[in-house]
Amino acid sequence: WTRTEQYLDKSLRRGIVFKSLPASVMKLLFSLVVLWKGSEVRPLQTNKSDEKQSPRSCQPKTNVMFLKTHKTASSTILNLLCRFGDKHNLTFALPTNYRFGYPEFFSSRSIKGFSQQNGRLYNIMCHHMRFRRLEVQKVMPADTFYFTILRNPVTLAESSYTYNTFLVPSFHRSASFVNFIANPWKYYQPKLQNSYLARNLLWFDFGFDHNQSFSLILLADYFDQSMVLLRDALCWSLDDMITFRLNSRSTVARKHLSRAQEDQVKQWNAMDWYLYQHFNKTFWQRVESFGKSRMDQEVASLQARRKELENLCILQVRNGEQNKYGQARILGYDLNLNLSLPDKERCLRMILTELQYTDLLDKKQFPRTGSVPKQLVAKRSWQAPIQGLGVNKRSHVIWPLGRFKKKLLRGQGQHTPH
Repeated sequence: WTRTEQYLDKSLRRGIVFKSLPASVMKLLFSLVVLWKGSEVRPLQTNKSDEKQSPRSCQPKTNVMFLKTHKTASSTILNLLCRFGDKHNLTFALPTNYRFGYPEFFSSRSIKGFSQQNGRLYNIMCHHMRFRRLEVQKVMPADTFYFTILRNPVTLAESSYTYNTFLVPSFHRSASFVNFIANPWKYYQPKLQNSYLARNLLWFDFGFDHNQSFSLILLADYFDQSMVLLRDALCWSLDDMITFRLNSRSTVARKHLSRAQEDQVKQWNAMDWYLYQHFNKTFWQRVESFGKSRMDQEVASLQARRKELENLCILQVRNGEQNKYGQARILGYDLNLNLSLPDKERCLRMILTELQYTDLLDKKQFPRTGSVPKQLVAKRSWQAPIQGLGVNKRSHVIWPLGRFKKKLLRGQGQHTPH
């Protein structure tokens, strides 16, 4: 192969024409030479199953409502929905300030640009809200697919404490989560600001109403199985479902509890525990209907494809800076910029945070100028303590390609702040 490469390379550079070979073969040979030469721009690998439809005959769903719950891997799912809607130019119901009036109940008035007079409907709704279905139905089509995600209340409560220590007075007054859960009434005051984060947080996000009809309820504890079920329900491609963990703590920040401490958490969050137990059963019933062997195969395919994209897009995963509201250290990524511009953009979109992607969609749906930026890039001068590239840490604005194009083409700016 090396001799063939040298021969073809030398011959092509000399302008020798292989008259006996058809043009299509010559084109292939030239492509092989380029590949053998070890191009510095690595192409994004395409997934053959990406072009295939779901095993059953179906049409991809484009009207989707996701109830984004707290500390349940919901930021990762939001990125998935934003990428799909962005790619297909779907219309998002966007909040005026990153959340739909949370922690108040959702109101259609909290949607940017919405008015009762125009009766506008949206394709995707996925930002934080306190759920109120009748109000949501005013702005979503009748065939909307509703889904949400839950998490074991034990690990959720510990995560909420670590992430929101300084945001919740009830947490801040205690020395540790173990200290808080051992005697919660010593610290918990429901009338204090943000107290909803300290108890039955899932139930609160549901609007204190368990009689909600969702098409699918996922479990963060079984994330890959959840993605398989979601893909089957939405009839989306495999690559549409591939995600990198966002807004996730490093393992060193997680605390392990004893069985007695876990029981204390369950008692304190009894409503959440009831909710989780119920939907844990329905989740596994759905897995059973889906088929265990089929589930195992699709989970393996999902994990293999995710690993491929991780190897391509990410140089390394690292512990980020401590979040400003608590004690959690959020995982960060060093993004590989040794890619073509379209591939850099795709990889970058996969690690955009909720705030960053919301800003991007906002600029797309409510352009302030005559054009919408088509590319995203890294900007090294900003070391923002959140995931993603090209972020102004004061305003979370994503920078367009513009004057950084030459730097990207030279492969500069490989570090991704988180």
